[in-house]
Amino acid sequence: MKLRIATYVGGCLIAAAACVFASDPVAARLAREAHQAQLDNQIVRAWLLYSEAAARDPSNPSYRANRDSLAPAAHLLSQADIETANVSADIKAAEKDAAAQTRDAHSSNAEPPIEFASEKEWNRDPGLQPLPRVQPTASPGTFNLTGDTKRLFEQVTAAFGVRVIFDPELQPERNIRFEIDHADFRTVLEGLTAVTHTFVYPVSPHEIVVAQDTEPKRDELEPIVLLTFPLPDARDQKDLIEAANAVRGILNLRTIGWDSESRTVMVRDRATRARVARSLLEALLLPRAQVSLELQFLTIDTDKTYHYGASLPTSFQLIDFGHIGGFQNILQSASTAANFLAFGGGATLFGFGISDATFFATYSNSYTSVFYDATVVVADGQTANFHVGDKYPIPQSLYTGAQLSTPSIYNPVGQFTQEDLGLLLKLTPRFHGDGDMSIDVEADFKSLGTQTIDTVPEVNEREFKGAVTLREGQLAVLAGMDTSSDSRAKNGLAGVSSIPGLDQILAENTREKQTSRTLIVLKPTITRLPLSPTVSPQFLLGPQRGERVVL
Repeated sequence: MKLRIATYVGGCLIAAAACVFASDPVAARLAREAHQAQLDNQIVRAWLLYSEAAARDPSNPSYRANRDSLAPAAHLLSQADIETANVSADIKAAEKDAAAQTRDAHSSNAEPPIEFASEKEWNRDPGLQPLPRVQPTASPGTFNLTGDTKRLFEQVTAAFGVRVIFDPELQPERNIRFEIDHADFRTVLEGLTAVTHTFVYPVSPHEIVVAQDTEPKRDELEPIVLLTFPLPDARDQKDLIEAANAVRGILNLRTIGWDSESRTVMVRDRATRARVARSLLEALLLPRAQVSLELQFLTIDTDKTYHYGASLPTSFQLIDFGHIGGFQNILQSASTAANFLAFGGGATLFGFGISDATFFATYSNSYTSVFYDATVVVADGQTANFHVGDKYPIPQSLYTGAQLSTPSIYNPVGQFTQEDLGLLLKLTPRFHGDGDMSIDVEADFKSLGTQTIDTVPEVNEREFKGAVTLREGQLAVLAGMDTSSDSRAKNGLAGVSSIPGLDQILAENTREKQTSRTLIVLKPTITRLPLSPTVSPQFLLGPQRGERVVL
């Protein structure tokens, strides 16, 4: 039992390093299973797994160390028929999982969600050719035809001076009536492909190909294009990558890339699908709604102090005038007394020292009014920070030892942090579909307190968190950040200063009243409107409703 415990403790430390040095995925998987077996007190199974891991990855010293540390206990348990193990199934499972992970890694690396590449490199692809521009020779015409698919296309294209090529697998439909008045070449082809369920694409300025409009035929025959376009509203690359991955997943795009140098997006796919991808990306990365927040911040602080009463002596000196040779001591002890009261009318040599009393009355009143007016522009969902106040250094560590005068000897320097005093505002506007907007408000007001502990001042903090919902031009008033304090102090002769009525005259009275009122006014103004929920862009793609004329 002692052998098992010692092996377990040492194995935990070595197994923790096994994952760090792991290079062979199968060996790493076997090492993790060996460590788990070690935790379950399956010493023989753990030794066999570590031995297999060490054989697969000899460069890893942790596998050999674990194998050698478990060898004595494993041999002892196996010879005594106390424990046996078979790890062939574990080895096969580890090899299978490692092969699957390798395939997934290769597939993900071969076609990443968005590729960071250069537009110049993509343009060098020999398989990419410019899409020909068809040049019809006739002006808009009128047609009233009846026939099958091939006959209709031959008659229409001949009228515009364009030659038609049919896909060998095209099955023409019969008895089709086609009628259109005064239409150009593209409009005529759009109507004809709609009634014949076909799609067309150019191969030269005077030749087009007609094929059945099905998804397999689209993948086989539709031209592959490289479409590059800038997205000026995509200021954040993270938003662009998220939008590109979403579009790629929805449309099942072949390849989509991003050129960071020219800040352009590149889509390489079928012509119709690439065009829809561009429109969808532009719709997703529309500029966010923007609001201008006008902030008016008003604080009113008052401080009134009353100090009145009489300053009576609270201690009296007993002096011995008959001390021989001690007149200097008498003068020294009687220096704080102005008059002396002798016992027995002077018959004794003792007396009390009496100091003069002082009557006073002072009054102090201070009034402070602070007004700030600022404007902050912030986009929908983003946070604007607003700070009115100062930064105050708060010591974190101080050196209170003796200061060394020798310059070569180091004197420790204290550390401190800058604390933001005053008002801190965080505003996050969010637009709603009905024209309203909600503003998440976090207000924090900090000021120095009256107490100081080890040179560290106290910081008073008032906090407000909430949300307001309003329309453009409406005012939101944030109140409730008010404080009021009233303190009273009395100092005087014991007994006399406790008599009602006389305590206001024969004692030193101090009264202080402080008030602070804070008012915040918000006024939002929309500077950029959000996308209306009633206007939703639609993109048609595929054989049913997608674009059939690829010109």
